[in-house]
Amino acid sequence: MPEPTLAQLRAFTAAARKGSVSAAAVHLNLTQSAVSHALRQLEGQLGLRLLERHGRGVALNDAGRRLLPLAEQVLAQVELFGRAADAATALSGVVRIASFPSLARHLLPPSLTRLARDHPALRLELDDSHLERSAVIQAVQAGQAEIGLTQLLPGMSLVAHTLGEDPYELIAPRAWPLPDLWARPYIHLGDPRDLRVPDALARRGLHLRPGLSLSTETAILAMVAGELGFAILPRMTLPDLPENVVRHPLPWAVTRSYGTVVRHGPLSPAVRVVLAVLQSASGSQPTAGKGLE
Repeated sequence: MPEPTLAQLRAFTAAARKGSVSAAAVHLNLTQSAVSHALRQLEGQLGLRLLERHGRGVALNDAGRRLLPLAEQVLAQVELFGRAADAATALSGVVRIASFPSLARHLLPPSLTRLARDHPALRLELDDSHLERSAVIQAVQAGQAEIGLTQLLPGMSLVAHTLGEDPYELIAPRAWPLPDLWARPYIHLGDPRDLRVPDALARRGLHLRPGLSLSTETAILAMVAGELGFAILPRMTLPDLPENVVRHPLPWAVTRSYGTVVRHGPLSPAVRVVLAVLQSASGSQPTAGKGLE
């Protein structure tokens, strides 16, 4: 005797519980003729009737009442099997991310929301205390993080994937006239030996007057608010500005490339999924201008 199919068992249990073929069809999202056909096939293969038709409804006969619990047990076991298979293939484990605070603030919220929804067994650990690009790179190289979110530069020793471009903006005291700004002290973000921003402007004929070098945007904004100089900062790094501080676009587009860095070699499925989600989320980020060289 041919074995009943799952479709036939679903049609039988739905018709028995709903009391009609039409209601079973709605429940199973099938046509009424498809449900009727499955019931006829099942009864034909078994060689006995399971349902008695009366008017527009159906009712179990003695054979149907004996077989209904068994059919429901089979379907319940199939559902458990599917759940176990899903659990076996679910991503799990820990993925550690090292990041600039600004990139973490702008890129990670939508990505973390999606990962929590689609991969609840996957756990992310984020360290956004890195204020220098070199610190993010060192964390990945040392195995302290699987993924780094950082500014990208040519010749990096890690595998890099660009996510977008972050434009630099001019930050100055509101009282300072813009034409006179370039003669004022320039407050530098980060290592004073990192001259990518000054060099990019020098190539266009603007030579900055070096002033303070500070490691955080908050400290720089306080100095600008105190009229100790002006700054050129990436847009993503900018918090709310003090009342007496304004932002201006640069005369030429200057940007920093940002993205992910990972070590060379095979990546775990969990790391690959996190990278793909970050890449997808970056589609809404600004990508105008020319990156720093």
